Amino acid sequence: MKLAQNKIISLILIIFIAAFLTACGTLDMMVGLKEENNPDIADLSDLSEFEIVEDTIGEEAYEEVIETVTTPNEEVKMTNILAYYEDEYGFVVPVNTKIPWEEGIAKATLRGMVAGSETEKRIAQSGLHGVIPEGTEIRGMSIKDGVCRVDFSKNILNTSTLKQEENMISAITYALTEFPTIDKVELLVDGQELTSLSNGYAINKGFERENINLYGSADGANYTVYFKAPDTEVMGHYVPITFSADKIGNPVVAVVEKLFEGPPADTTLSNNIPLGINLRDVKVIGDTALVNLGVEAVKLSEQDFKDMSSIVVLCLEQYDIGDVEFNIEGLTFEAAGLYFDDNNARPAFNQY
Repeated sequence: MKLAQNKIISLILIIFIAAFLTACGTLDMMVGLKEENNPDIADLSDLSEFEIVEDTIGEEAYEEVIETVTTPNEEVKMTNILAYYEDEYGFVVPVNTKIPWEEGIAKATLRGMVAGSETEKRIAQSGLHGVIPEGTEIRGMSIKDGVCRVDFSKNILNTSTLKQEENMISAITYALTEFPTIDKVELLVDGQELTSLSNGYAINKGFERENINLYGSADGANYTVYFKAPDTEVMGHYVPITFSADKIGNPVVAVVEKLFEGPPADTTLSNNIPLGINLRDVKVIGDTALVNLGVEAVKLSEQDFKDMSSIVVLCLEQYDIGDVEFNIEGLTFEAAGLYFDDNNARPAFNQY
């Protein structure tokens, strides 16, 4: 009886051991299969986060995961520049606009003044166009001791008139001398120093900031006044005109007097001064310009005054004038019966 019991126990142990070995083998096989399809954790360190996904995610789900975790591109950083274009009347016009920031922003400014450039196309909607011939490239630029040497490709020679060349050189010079490190501009064409451009405009010298849209002689004590061009479907723009004079006492006085006198008769420009408003005198006290108007100014509307004061302030920004105050026959506006603010004039400008 005892022997029979021992045999039964032995048989049970044999069955149990066989079952255990079978289970272990199956487990080892499953682990082996999983390791074949999945790298070790150490191997995962070389993969991107997009490659680490669950085995159960199908192709469509995998694509969705990538789309949801993709970081959007950063917004392009923009910067303000002052570039120069030409209007339909043949005047060089400064424009404050924005372009994508980049190293060498002076080069980028010139590229935006080339006909057909993306910046020029946007500006052209306001009736202005690039002064540098289409396809012109800036091959190089160096700045030393205030002198900027710019090397243009041969396309810059594709001009049609002497006036176009004059405007182009003026625009390039004024745009570059907006930068504080540049006082004078020299031009190269395809690496060569040329005597003149295609239509004879001399470029064998350095150019400085002077005589934009000149009326009169280039010699003398010249000064610049802004006038308003006719409104377009978009808006009008302001044009700097340089006048020649043998001598100037106080340039602030000369500029304001010329503004009230009006633009050259052969232009379509205006001065934004309401009809019948006269200037009595101009005085400069410290950094304040005191503009004294005639008695007719008591009829000014607030909008008329805003338009007039804006162009006066614009004209005087070129000097160290901190404030512009207006009187009527020596009286303050309030004392003369006008109760709108005369001390917060903002300069008008071309912003596209």
